[in-house]
This record gives sequence, C-alpha cells and structure tokens, in this order.
Amino acid sequence: MRSVILFFYFLLGWNHVFSQVMWQVKTTISQKWYYQDGDEFNDFGLNTGKWKTGMPWGNTVMSQDLYFTEDNISISDGKLIITAKKEKKSFSVNEWEIDKKYLAKTGKSMNGDKYEFDYTSGLISSKKQYKYGYFEARFKSNAERGIWPAFWLFGGNPNEEIDFFELKGEKENQIHVDVHCPHGCDDFRGGFLNLKKNWGGWIKTNHSLANDWNVISGEWQPGYVKFYLNGEPMGIYKGDFKTAQNIFINSSVAKTGGPFSPGPDNTTKWPNDYQVDYVRVWSKEDTVQGYRDNYKTYEYTPISIKNENVYETGQKKKMNFIYDKGLNEDVGTITLLPILYNKLSLTMLGNKFGRIQIDVIDKDNNKVAGFALENKEYYILDLSDLPTGPYDIKIKVLNQVLIHNVPIIDPYNNGIQEK
Repeated sequence: MRSVILFFYFLLGWNHVFSQVMWQVKTTISQKWYYQDGDEFNDFGLNTGKWKTGMPWGNTVMSQDLYFTEDNISISDGKLIITAKKEKKSFSVNEWEIDKKYLAKTGKSMNGDKYEFDYTSGLISSKKQYKYGYFEARFKSNAERGIWPAFWLFGGNPNEEIDFFELKGEKENQIHVDVHCPHGCDDFRGGFLNLKKNWGGWIKTNHSLANDWNVISGEWQPGYVKFYLNGEPMGIYKGDFKTAQNIFINSSVAKTGGPFSPGPDNTTKWPNDYQVDYVRVWSKEDTVQGYRDNYKTYEYTPISIKNENVYETGQKKKMNFIYDKGLNEDVGTITLLPILYNKLSLTMLGNKFGRIQIDVIDKDNNKVAGFALENKEYYILDLSDLPTGPYDIKIKVLNQVLIHNVPIIDPYNNGIQEK
C-alpha cells in the first residue's frame, strides 16, 4: 500500500517534468536548448491549429505562373509531403495578388477574377510568429530541374526574411542561404576587396542533397543568424531583425529568366515531392514543461529514421565571406527526446564528437547504467527496467558533461525511489 501511495505522489510531481532538450555542442561551453514548438507531422492530416496552407496574404505567385493549393499538401508515414505539378488550372486571384506589369509584359490576361496557372505546388506557413530561437527541419528533395524547395522565415512588413535554405533540383550538390531586409542586408561587405554585395550564396556539398535525408537549421539571436547543415556551421550573418516572423515551408517552381533561373524543361519529371520529417523550434528558456504523454509526440521518430540514417551530406567547401572563424567552435548538436514510454532517443548531428560516454545516475548519485557511442547518428536509450524515480542523463563529450533530469514512471517495477 505504501508503494502505491508513493507512486501516486510521484505521478503528481513528475508526470509533466520531462522537457525535450538539445545541446549545441561547442569546443568551449555548450548551449542547452529547450523544445518550444514544432511539428513531427504524425497526425492523419495537417495540423490546422499550427499551420495555414498558403501564404498569410494569398496563394498566388503570378510572375512564376504558380499557385499554392492545399490539394498539393499531404501527410504520410510521419512526413509532410509537398508536391509540385505541371498542370494548367484556373484559380480565383485576390486583387492585391494581380501582377499587372507581368500581365502587360507577357500579354496574358485575367478571366474575370480567375487566372490560368501553368504550375501548382504547396506551401504552409505557421500561424504563430517567432522572434529568436533555434530552428531546424529534416528534409528530402529531388534533383529535378527548375524545382525550388525552401525552409524560411518571413516577417511581413517591413519584409524581413531569413532563408535557412533554398535548393534547385539541378544544383543537387549545392545549398543556398540568404537574408533579406529593407535596409542593411544588401549592404553587406565581403569577398574580394571587401566590396559591397548581398549576403549569402551557394555552398557546395560533398554528396547529392537529392539522395537521402538531411537536417537544416538556423540560430537566430539578437545581432546574428547562424546557418547549419547537419550540425556543421555554414555561415553567419551579423545583423539584427526587428520583427517576429512566421515559418514557411514550400516547394516552388522557378522560371527561366526570373529569380533562381533556370526553370523546368522537358527533362523535368512531374509530379515531384519535397518531404519534411519534422520542424522543431528550440528556445534557451524552458517554456513548454507541462503537457502529458509528450513522448507520443515523437513515438514515430524511430520509424522515419530508418537504418539510423539521420543525414547524408556535409560541406565540400566553405564560402569565405559568409564564414567566420568563430564558427569553428560549433561542433554539432545532441538531441534527447522521449520517443516511447520510458524510452529516449539520442540524435547526434556532426562528425567531430569523438567518443561519447552516456551514464544514467539515480537520486543517490549511483551510476545504474553506462555505455559509450562513437560514429553513431542515432541511438535508443531504453530505461524501462529501472525503478520509478528521477534520473540524471550525463553525456560526456569533448571534456564537457551535459546533464538532463528525466523521470521513469513504472508502477509494476519494485523498488520505487522516493523523491
């Protein structure tokens, strides 16, 4: 009876305690981040409480003859799938979306309030806005010419934008990063003779981005934005953005002669998919402790990460004028998530960790489990055999110790620890 009572009070005190965490591992002092928001895309359909289909102001990109429709957005096997199609379709267009200069230039016309587009695709934008944090998405694209997938932030008026990545299908070994704002972003000085130029550019990778999954991320803080591919820093923009911003995920279709030229040609295969496994937003402050059964949020993660293949690609060459030597201290990330009842996952992004020691410590400071990992991207930590109680997960990496406390709640296991 006493064990039952102890267990009851333990539940009251601990059923909300676990926070999903990520460490940004550095050669100096690592930064601990807490899960703030995101989507694992594990529902049967798009979570319309989190996302709007299309841009906040409409669905039309007339200059690309492209319309974003919710019909091209689906959820399957724990993944968001955005499909680009070559198809002539007419849609109603809001007055403010009509590009009169484009119509005059091309000789095309409206049919009442409708316009016939050459392409359709999908875009989702977050209903919530964010200001500062660590943003990441695990994605998979393809190598079709003219296809233009992206993961970005946009702040509306005054048109501040952070492009964590843009891709072009035919540039399958390159990734593009960029920033936009009314004043300052285009006055960046760098490169040969420190001349004025736009910040950003194409970064070469050592493998095709079309072959497998990869993780893109960006750290937005006051005074800078850092860009990462699979935990490895790609560049830093030193400047600030004033407005809170929405998250955008979309696959667009470029146009020859326009932005991100060239467009599709007769070799482009239709339809084609841009897949996103998850989007996660992390904060330096622990703001989301307090929702029950949070392990269910991530329970399909081991399914989507098959054969422990978290990512594929690294940088082939750094772009000197966007890369700062201070980024050399950023080694990668280690993420700890509850994926099943009393089971946790460890995800390692980065290839310079060396040997990682993981120890499990009980409330009396006794080591109850321990093991080492090396050259691993993903590992499932099963703590189901441990008695109910609080435990510290200690991760020793690069002469640092990363610690997080987790609860184990098992009413059928004898030897319940008291708090």
